[in-house]
Amino acid sequence: MPDLKISELPAATSLADSDIAPLTQGGTTLVTRRASLAQLRSHLFSERSVHIRDFGAIGNGTADDGPALQAAVNALSPHGGTVQLGARTYRIATPVVISNAAVRVQGQGFSEGGNPGEGTWLTCSNPGIFPVTFQGTAARGAGVRDLAVREAHNAAFSGAWVPTAYEWFFRVLDCLGGVDFDNVMLAPVNKGILVKNSGRTDIRRLRGQCFTTGVEYDEIYDVARIASLHFWPFWSANDNVVRWQQNNGDALVFRRVDGVFVDQAFVLGARSMFRFASSAAGFTQKFSIGQAYADFVRHGILVEAAGTDGQVDALTVQCELWNAAGAPLPGSVGILVNTSSSRIQIGQLRIDDVEDVAIRVEGSANRLDIGALRVVNFNQRNNGAAAIHLANVASGTHNRVVVPAAPLLEGVANDG
Repeated sequence: MPDLKISELPAATSLADSDIAPLTQGGTTLVTRRASLAQLRSHLFSERSVHIRDFGAIGNGTADDGPALQAAVNALSPHGGTVQLGARTYRIATPVVISNAAVRVQGQGFSEGGNPGEGTWLTCSNPGIFPVTFQGTAARGAGVRDLAVREAHNAAFSGAWVPTAYEWFFRVLDCLGGVDFDNVMLAPVNKGILVKNSGRTDIRRLRGQCFTTGVEYDEIYDVARIASLHFWPFWSANDNVVRWQQNNGDALVFRRVDGVFVDQAFVLGARSMFRFASSAAGFTQKFSIGQAYADFVRHGILVEAAGTDGQVDALTVQCELWNAAGAPLPGSVGILVNTSSSRIQIGQLRIDDVEDVAIRVEGSANRLDIGALRVVNFNQRNNGAAAIHLANVASGTHNRVVVPAAPLLEGVANDG
């Protein structure tokens, strides 16, 4: 080493993990030793959060910051911690996997809307990747907080508009426990959050415009929660975009879920707000929905899986075709049970502006109990459609809809 003052040494042009720096260790005798930058980083980061910029992130919305985010995540292993993301736009073109520790990805908030602006944004323009995956039991306790997400959907706004077929932006796989999402915007994304075999995953303050699916749960053997959901045309309210969502998009999909709590949820523009489907693992039981409002949807609740059961406290469903002067969405049914042996209780239900039938029950052995029912505008094609339609069951257990008080039917100008 040259016999020079530190200020007289030439500045390093770049730093690598293998570079050596001197340090003096205390004790009864001071001892000067050497340590690599990798050793120093491991020690310093073991007890504090890390910042993505320290791992080479640019944050200009153009450079691929996926490797930098992965390096920051890896630096926190095995103890976990927080990766701080500054108020910048980080493009993720390389998939990031969080699997070795409970790592939280922390943004700085965001300007609400559909395009990167102030605050922390993650963007993706690579449909062939899953940008962020939490995987395995070591990732329990991880999460995402205070950031927005955007994908590039560049098709012309014509009658043939379709979203770009991106994969799930966030996946939570086989964690067997909670991973949290808090104050996150998905605007716009094709498919937002997939949670599989990871019960107790909580989603709070989720906003966005999701085209194919907002959130999907499957193989959930412990209670999951969704609260303060707001899906809205943040990115584009173009007629072709929202009407595509009304024909193809599902806001919340539940497959095998053993109890899920949903409250304070609002969705504008979807085929269904709540879709109860199935998978090889089974179907949903004992769901609980508090207050929910489905606006400009084809179905407020769509039940496709036999045996589905649960309850709803209060639900409003409005089935107009988007920006069509009040015309009903073709094929709209406020509550559609298209299976058998399902049990659903609804405390207060309002359904507006369906094309024909407000509640339709197919299959057999289904039962709906509705405490108070109000229907405004049905049978709008004047074809004799009833407010409640039960499929004829030739044999076996008949379908039932129990409404203790007479339903309030309004706005019907013909013999519905």
